[in-house]
Amino acid sequence: MDIERTMQFILETQAQFSAYQAQFSNDIVQINAVLLDLATTQERTNAILATLAERQIATEEAMGRLADRQNTTEQTLNTLLTTVERHIANHK
Repeated sequence: MDIERTMQFILETQAQFSAYQAQFSNDIVQINAVLLDLATTQERTNAILATLAERQIATEEAMGRLADRQNTTEQTLNTLLTTVERHIANHK
């Protein structure tokens, strides 16, 4: 009788172990799927960040050009104002 119970215990333990092993394998497959999803999402995020960085650089360059043009416009306007003021002063 003891041998039969021992054999039954061993069989049940093996069955439990097989069930745990199957669940473990299933869990690993699911974790791999999540990791793949995460890696894909990270690649997309990296691409978006690279694009945003390029756009920021382009925007900063455009702002620099705009500031240069504004300075030129101010200088031209100041020159025009000085000319108009001289013209008005000469005709008084």
